[in-house]
Amino acid sequence: MMTKAWQDKNKQNNMRFLPHNVSVILLFCIVIFISCLVGILTRPVGLLATFWPANAIMLGMLLRISHARTLAGWIAAFCAYLAADLVTGASLTKAIILDGINLASVTAAYAVFSRLPARVIGLQHPASVPFLLLGSITGSLAGGIGGVFANPLLFGASARSGLQFWFVTELANYLAVLPLILSAPNPFSRQSAWHWPSPLQWGPFAALCLSCLAGTRIGGAGAIVFIVPALLWCGLSYSVFLTAVLTAASSYWALSQLVALYLPGGSQGSASFDLISYRLGVSFVALSPIMQAVTSSGRRSTIDHFKDAANRDSLTRIANRGAFLDRARILVSSGAVPSVMVMMDIDHFKRINDNYGHVVGDMVLVEFSRRVSGCLRDCDLFGRLGGEEFAIVIPECTLRQGHMIAERIRRAIGNEELTLADGRSIKVTASIGVALADLDQGSVTQLLEKADAALYAAKRNGRDRVEVFSRMPPAQPSRSAFHVHGSDA
Repeated sequence: MMTKAWQDKNKQNNMRFLPHNVSVILLFCIVIFISCLVGILTRPVGLLATFWPANAIMLGMLLRISHARTLAGWIAAFCAYLAADLVTGASLTKAIILDGINLASVTAAYAVFSRLPARVIGLQHPASVPFLLLGSITGSLAGGIGGVFANPLLFGASARSGLQFWFVTELANYLAVLPLILSAPNPFSRQSAWHWPSPLQWGPFAALCLSCLAGTRIGGAGAIVFIVPALLWCGLSYSVFLTAVLTAASSYWALSQLVALYLPGGSQGSASFDLISYRLGVSFVALSPIMQAVTSSGRRSTIDHFKDAANRDSLTRIANRGAFLDRARILVSSGAVPSVMVMMDIDHFKRINDNYGHVVGDMVLVEFSRRVSGCLRDCDLFGRLGGEEFAIVIPECTLRQGHMIAERIRRAIGNEELTLADGRSIKVTASIGVALADLDQGSVTQLLEKADAALYAAKRNGRDRVEVFSRMPPAQPSRSAFHVHGSDA
């Protein structure tokens, strides 16, 4: 029965995923077909395409979409290449030869990239740019070798010029387009890498536009270099993806618009050494901002990691003691609206550790934090002060509302037992103290002491309850809010 049930479930999964696979391959085919048409329809009259993004786009999609890396995916890609050539008037023989060279170029580059770790492929590692160059050169060399045979056969030109033109053109397109595909944010991810620049971050983009305008107006041999400082500024300021978008646009601007000003009309043929050298120069100019963006992104990620480690509790991933106190001082002293401090303590936590072990104790802490977080707003501050002791600052909240929130938290913790892997269940409860931050509140420390006094009263009155701070006689015992329980609390 178990085997049959598993088989039925597997059949259902296959039936569910089959349409998805087909739709992905269809989308893969359509994107390649459109990118081929763009390259064909924008090529100069009588020349091969300078702007040919299809190979780089196919390679990028193969590296990012697992369903495209199938025999059906490769066949669909070849059909897309072939269809684009045929509908634009190419003969079948010519289309097959040219498209065979395109697939050979993509295959050679894929053989290099497919052996790399995901972080390197995704331009998230310092070694990404050298391997990007290696893979692009490999694919371009395969295209150039194809050009050795295709150039004399199809265009009556020399094998040497075919090698040079195909190699350099492929390299320029790979280095301009591939970083954009590899670094593009996942549209289905909840944590998208796309961040639209704020008004203060438009400076690099404005500088790039002015640089392009200056290059067009001034011209000359140095015009291509005008965009380099602005692109490097973009790499320092923007994400890898946004930098790649601007770099690709700048590269194709230089390859299409600036070349007319930079080279005389007689030097723009496909066999021209000046044109080949120019395209090669544009290719390597495109690497600089990408390398800068990858390095800056890695540095920012490292800084963010250290900030996160300094401000978050490593187990529960909520604010740690220091971060909680720093932010609590800001919230409590921020002005005219009242705030509520809530202190919480897991009942008999030491007994849980003794009876079930510290691994289970850690599970309880994590689950406790998850349930409490589910009862709070994004603007509320939740932190772990130490051990089994937690605190919350709820801004813009009255004492009555704070008491209601604390009751909701208490029920969320105690109403559902925690089930262990071996099937056993643990009943977890919490004692909670609530205190209101008066407008003339002296400090966070004093507010914590009030909430802690209410928490002590909750424990003294039977645990698993909420108590609100009220003025207590001086003889009433109270604990320090900064005490970490070492007893069976």
